[in-house]
Amino acid sequence: MLKGSRIEYDIVEYLKTPLGIDKLDQICSGLKRDPVELIRTKDKLFKEMGLSKDDERSRDEWLMLMSENPALMERPIVEYKGKFAVGRPPESILKILN
Repeated sequence: MLKGSRIEYDIVEYLKTPLGIDKLDQICSGLKRDPVELIRTKDKLFKEMGLSKDDERSRDEWLMLMSENPALMERPIVEYKGKFAVGRPPESILKILN
């Protein structure tokens, strides 16, 4: 979707270079979501780690889990002019581009 636009963008491959807790917290705040809402709970790794959405973990603990296990994080996430959107469905990105 972005390739067809005239918007310049950078791709952050956070599976190769995991995001820090501060950036993850900024993303969650920008999306107005708790960190657990950005975790792929159906992912094999989530199950292998014995995690549950109902785990009583603090915000910082969920952020640390995402930072240490970036494969658990929903993707793609788009940031544009200080606004964030999860790119599933892709049309959700359009809301922040205007």
